[in-house]
Amino acid sequence: MNTKTERINLAFAHKVPDRTPLFEIFQPFQPIHWDICGKTVATDQALCWDAMSEGIRWEELVEASARAQFTICKFFGLDMVRLTGAPASPNYERPVKTGAESWTLNGIDYVLNHRTKLVEYADPAEVMSYSNRVTEEDLIKKIEGWNGSAAEVNVNSFAVYDKVRELAELEGIDWVYMGEIGAGTGVAFYPPFMLMWMLTEPELYSRWLKMSKVSAFKQTEAILARGLKVIALGGDVSCDKGPFISPQLYREFILPVIREHVGLVHKHGGLAVYTSDGNHWNIKDDFFFNSSIDGYKEVDKAAGMTMEKLIEADIDKRICIIGNIDARHILCHGTEDEVRNEVIQCLKLGQQSPGGHILHASHSVHEDVIPENYYTVINTYRDFFDMEPLQY
Repeated sequence: MNTKTERINLAFAHKVPDRTPLFEIFQPFQPIHWDICGKTVATDQALCWDAMSEGIRWEELVEASARAQFTICKFFGLDMVRLTGAPASPNYERPVKTGAESWTLNGIDYVLNHRTKLVEYADPAEVMSYSNRVTEEDLIKKIEGWNGSAAEVNVNSFAVYDKVRELAELEGIDWVYMGEIGAGTGVAFYPPFMLMWMLTEPELYSRWLKMSKVSAFKQTEAILARGLKVIALGGDVSCDKGPFISPQLYREFILPVIREHVGLVHKHGGLAVYTSDGNHWNIKDDFFFNSSIDGYKEVDKAAGMTMEKLIEADIDKRICIIGNIDARHILCHGTEDEVRNEVIQCLKLGQQSPGGHILHASHSVHEDVIPENYYTVINTYRDFFDMEPLQY
C-alpha cells in the first residue's frame, strides 16, 4: 500500500498508485465542519466575528483554525491538503458588533446570511463595484512609485500550516501540502481599465505585471522553503464561454509569466498546478502544454472542461488532472444517486490514463455544497476501492 506522499507523487509522475489519490479544499465555515469539529470560532463565522469583536487573541484563532482543518482533512482521509489561514497579523482589524447578526469593519457594513451561514457585505453590489475597489488613478500612482523591490513575506501567514503539520507529524500522517500564490496572471479579477491597458497602455500594464510578479515569486520561494511541495498558481483566466482575453494577448502577456513561475517552482523541486475556472479550449496548447505545468486544478466541468474531452485531447497523458466532481450543480443540487454516479464515472475516466488523476471537486467544498453530498462522495470513493465506509 502506498503512503499518501507516494500516492500523490505517482499520480504526478503518471504512474498507477494503489488507488486514486484524494484531495479537497474545504472553504472556511462550511457547515460540513460542524458535524466533525463542532461549532467553534474556526467553523462558525458568526461566532468568529463576535469573538474578534470581543478581543480574541490572534494566537487563539490560529490554534482553532489549525485544529479544525487538521480534523476535517484527517476525517475524510485526504492525501493532499490545501489550508486556509487565520487573520494575517496579530494586530488584525477587529469588527465592531452593531446588532445581533451585524457588524462593521473598516467602515463597511456586514450581516449574517442565513442561507450560507456566512458573514457577507450588507450591500455587496455597492462594495464590490470596481469603482470602490480600485481606481485607475490610484493604481497608476502605485505603479509609478514602485521602486522595483518585492514586498516582505509575512511569516505569520504560515502559522496555521506550521501547526497543522505539527499535529500531522505527531500522528504519523504524511500529507502533501499545497500552497497557492498568483503572480498577477488571474485576468478574471482585473478591473475593466486594466483589460484596456493590455491594448492601449501595454508598457504600463507590463510594469504592473512585473510589480506583481516580483512579490509573488518571493512569496513562492518562501512557501517552497517551508516544505509545501505543490504550488497552485495562475488564477482564473477564463469564463464559461472562453478566455477573458484573446489567445494573442494571453500568449504575449500571461504565458511568459506562467512559464517563469513554473520554472521557479521546478528550480526549487516543487510541482506547479495551474488553477483556473472556466473554458480554456481556445488557449489549450498554451494553457496545458506550452506552460510546462505539472497539474491542472479547478477543472470546470460545467464550463466544458470534462474528463472525456481532456482525455480525448491527450491532456491527461501530460498533465495530472485534479478533479472533476461537479461542484456547481451535482454537489449543490444532486441526489445521492446522482452524486454516486458522478464519482464513479470520474474515477473510471481517471483510470483510463496511466495515473495522472487526483479526485477533487471541480472547485472546492464551498458554501453551496450540501454536506450530505460530500459524505456520499467519500463513501462512494471508499466503496470503489473496497475500503470501510466513514462513520459519521
